[in-house]
Order: sequence, then C-alpha cells, then structure tokens
Amino acid sequence: MDKEIETQLHDTDNNEAAEAPSDDIIDLTETASDTAEEVIDLTEEAAQQNDELPEEKTDTEAEAPDTDTLHTADVSAEASCTDKPSKKNLLGDTILFAAAFFVFICTVASAVYYIVFAARYEFHADCTDTILWANASVVSGKLYDPDFTYACFLPFSTSTIMIPLVKIFGLTMTAHVGGMLCFFIILTFFMLFMIKEITGSTSAGFFGTALFISITLVTPKLREIFWGHTIYYSLGILFLVIGAFLYSRLLSVGNRERKLKKEGKNAKGASLHKLVIFLCLCVFMLLTGMDGITGFTLFAIPFAGAIFIEQFINRKYSILSGRTALVTFRALVFLIMTIAGTLINNLLLGNMQARYQDANSEFSEMSSWISHVQKLPLAWLRLLGVEDMPDIMFTDKEGVPNLIYIISALMLAVLPIAATFCYKKYGNDRKGRMMRIWVWMHWAVTAVVLMGYICGVLAVADWRLTPMVGTSLILSILFVCWAVSAKADCSRLVSLLIVPVFAAGYLGVSNVMKMPKDGYKQNTWYQLSGYLYEHGLTKGYSSFWNANSVTLISGGKVKVSDVYIDETGVSRRRYQSSTKWYNDDPLQRLYFLILEGQEKKDFMSSEDYKNDRPMTTLTAEINSTEFTILVYDHNIV
Repeated sequence: MDKEIETQLHDTDNNEAAEAPSDDIIDLTETASDTAEEVIDLTEEAAQQNDELPEEKTDTEAEAPDTDTLHTADVSAEASCTDKPSKKNLLGDTILFAAAFFVFICTVASAVYYIVFAARYEFHADCTDTILWANASVVSGKLYDPDFTYACFLPFSTSTIMIPLVKIFGLTMTAHVGGMLCFFIILTFFMLFMIKEITGSTSAGFFGTALFISITLVTPKLREIFWGHTIYYSLGILFLVIGAFLYSRLLSVGNRERKLKKEGKNAKGASLHKLVIFLCLCVFMLLTGMDGITGFTLFAIPFAGAIFIEQFINRKYSILSGRTALVTFRALVFLIMTIAGTLINNLLLGNMQARYQDANSEFSEMSSWISHVQKLPLAWLRLLGVEDMPDIMFTDKEGVPNLIYIISALMLAVLPIAATFCYKKYGNDRKGRMMRIWVWMHWAVTAVVLMGYICGVLAVADWRLTPMVGTSLILSILFVCWAVSAKADCSRLVSLLIVPVFAAGYLGVSNVMKMPKDGYKQNTWYQLSGYLYEHGLTKGYSSFWNANSVTLISGGKVKVSDVYIDETGVSRRRYQSSTKWYNDDPLQRLYFLILEGQEKKDFMSSEDYKNDRPMTTLTAEINSTEFTILVYDHNIV
C-alpha cells in the first residue's frame, strides 16, 4: 500500500517540478470555472493549475519501452536481468527495516524504563507542577482554580491528560507517571509518522525517532524537561511535530486529489479527507493558542510563519499567483485561530496571573547582554552532556564520552546550517517543501529563544535552550535522510557527521539503563517523606524544594506547603500552591516546619521563633544534608 501511494505522489511531484510562475491575475481555483456552481477551494493546492505549464511526461513514462516493438525474447532477457537486483534490494530493505525497528524498540524501552522507574531517583519539586495543575482542576471542578497560584497557564498540555488520572489515583506518583507516559506515547507516535511522512521511509521514521528520544536521555536536565514534567519547552516541540505532520498530510492528500481530477476520476473522497485535515489543523491551532504567549512564540509564529515565508520567497511563483494567495490565506487562518484560542483562555482566566511565565518575557539589563552571549556556547555544550573535567585525560574512561558529547553538540549546531545551505536543492515537491518549512521553523524558534536568552532572563538556566536543541535535532535528522535518499553530493559527508550524535544517543540510553530500578530509595525527598510519616507528622511547611515533592511522593499522606523562611519568620509563598493549604485544620493535631542550611540560622534569629517556641525539635541527616524539623501543636502560618 505504501508503494502504491508513493508512486502516485511521485507522479504529482514531477508535475509540480514543471510548474512556472503564473500571470498577475489571481485565480484561486484548481481549474478555470466553466459553471457557476464551482467554488473557491482554500484548503489545499487548488490554485496550482493556473500556475502550471502543459503537463510533461514523468520520468517513468518517458523511459517506458514501447511494448508493441519488443520481442518476447528481449522481454524475457530483461526480466532475468532485473530479478537479481530486485531480490537484492528487497533483502537490503528488509535488513534496514529490521535494524531500524530494533533500535527504535530498544530506545523506546529505555525511555519507558526511565519514566516508570529511574526518573524517581531524579525527582524533585520542579517535576510536580504538571500534576499540581491537574489536581487544582480536580479540587475546584474548574479548568482553573482561583485559589491556586500557577507558574504558567497551559490548559492544552499533559496536565489535561492527568486530570482523569488524578480522579482515579489521587495526587500520587502513579497518576504522575501515567501522565508522563501518555505524553511520551503522543510525542513518539507523531515524531515517527512525521518523519515517515516527510521522508517516505518507515525505516527513517524508526531511526529518526530513536535518535531524538535517545538524545533527550543524555543529561538529567533534558530528561527532566521531556519526561519529568511538561512545560512550554517540550510542548513547543510536540506542537511543531504535530503541526508539521498534519500539514504534510494536507499537501499529500491535496496532491492525490489533483491527480484524480486530472485523470477524470472521482475525487470526492480525497476532497473530504483534505477538508477534515484542514479543520483538524484549525482546531489544533485554536487549542495551542490557549497556552498563551509561550505557545504563540514557540509554535504558532514559527509554524505559520514558516508556511508563509517558504512560499513567499519561492521565485518560481509570482507574488500575485493563486498558490501564494492560498498559502497566505492558510497562514493567516492558522494565526487567527491561535489568537482566538488566546482570547478564549484570557476569558477563562479573568484576573488570574502567572508571574513566573510573565517574568520570562521581560528584558534584562542591556549591560548583561554581552555576558549572556558569552555564556551561550558552554550552555549549549552542558545541556547536551558535556561536563567540566579538569585534569582528566581525553583518552581516560571518563574523557572519551565527554569527547563524544562535545563532537555531538557541535554537529547539532553545524547540521542545521548545512541544511540551510542546501535550501534550493530540496525541489518543489511536497517533501522538498516540508524540508524548507522545517528550516524556517528551526531558525524561527532559534531566534525566539536567543532573543529571550540574550536580551531577556533565560540565560539564568542552560535548559532554556531546549527548544533550540529539539528543532536542531529534528532538522538534522530530516536533512540526513534527505541527503541519503536523494543521493546528494553531501550525502556521505552528512552521514559521517550524524555518527557522533548517534554515539551520544547510545551513551544516553546506556546510562539510563544503568540506573537502578530502586534508585528512588536514595532520593532525598523520598527519604524525607518516609521520615516524616514514621514520626506521625502529616501536615507542615517548608521552602519550595522540600514542599510539593514530599506531598506528591507520599501520595498526600504528608502534606508540605511552600513558605518563605527568613529573619522575619515564616510566611506564605504564593507559587504553585493553594490558599486552602494554609488554613487551620481542626482535626490536625501537629504541624511542623522543615529547616535546612541557612534557613535554620535565619529563622531562629526571628521574632516568630523567640515568641513561639516549638514543642519538639527533630534532626535528620539525609544525603549529607541536615534537616531540622520543628514540631508545633498549632498552625504557625
């Protein structure tokens, strides 16, 4: 079935390659209308007919022999000559498919192992945000809980998937892991089919998806961003992948519809299919728009902008051609739907604000911009696995992996540039257009991230470069697949350049599989949760890193709320918390306050401590960190 479809698309692609600029008259119809009943079709390649020259024969048709002039002996001889190569090709394709599928399964298994088991060892407070948003919706019975203070508003995300899981399993690690597995399945599914759709190769889909997943396992921060919780950095990548897949399908079905109409066949099924895909894209844009400014900047603008600019700068078509008008219409509709989603979300929010999300959109001092630029190369290297190893030999056991990570990080910076230099070589068929769209999407995302990194406050953390890593990796994969399949002049070179990236991915998978299944027993907050529960302490307060993580790990048996702790005493902190968490509970007999490090000295010098002494003081040392736990018989916040 795949081969039949590919043959149809091949014929259409060659026809597209013969297209020439149109006249200045805008015609948005696929063929000149002979009757008043024909309508303008703005959902697919309806405008291309007027841009075409008289149809030429495809390569296959031009080379086809005249069967009336062939002798039977010649046909038999030709068949015998082609039997062996076809069998050889079939065997090679089978081996390639088997190898790709094996690599894919191994990589998926390692990622699932990490999400279900190994991630618990690296679990901390930042990983709790997604499920806390879902829990807030469950508790309030609304999409947004007015009593909860959100870090950011992402209603169209994994938190939505977690809502039914929280209803079933409660605020537990089971619900959290289930939600992250759902996100993993969705991203893996669409990544696989997006790559297959653009390259036309299932093997490429398996290899490419495996490589992407393996790189996300390279460092603890990438593992956290993709598989520990879901925020806009990983959501932006998912949205780009889904959008690219749907748009590629839109072009593919549109090509099939045109071919059927040219052959005089019934194209109603293809037309309906095309319309459904276009409507799905519109609804998808509406939903992503509900994720606010971050969804708009990391997905909507790069996606719609890439679709428009790829067509607009294509000198093969006049600016006033029907096809340019059609693509412009599509891009505008996508942006309008995104803006509509943002407006709907604003209505649902009312006066609620997400200060953390808003702060990331602020300018930093201009005097700091140079230092941000200087930090960029090392931030890129660290995020992709490079470690600081002074006095370690390159050839040492620890040094060799570091060299691999360095080369891999450099290749992921170089390959998108090489893909951009090959921009004009991709051709004008559907696959070539999608390659060019991905080039534009990558550089659009890069521009947005660098703007925030250099001129904003994103430079405070390396992991805020994650969207750049994601689009760079995807574009590199697609570029290598194109170069190899098209037998481009650079195919052998880029095949070598991607090898270090595969090696880095292998190291990431290998390191994950070495993580113990019960590694959570060494996790600080798992141990702290157990210690508190053993001592009958079930409700209390702590600073951020010891608060929400303990609550989720204990399944709500030990509820720890986030507070400020300083020389003035203890006060509520309105961040990823609900005002209800601080209310007095008449059934609660004991409350506690967890102190660590400087917090102990600061609080014990405050008037709050001097005027309200605890009834009991406990001390626990966990992973070289000393925790002081003050126990009260009343609520202290």
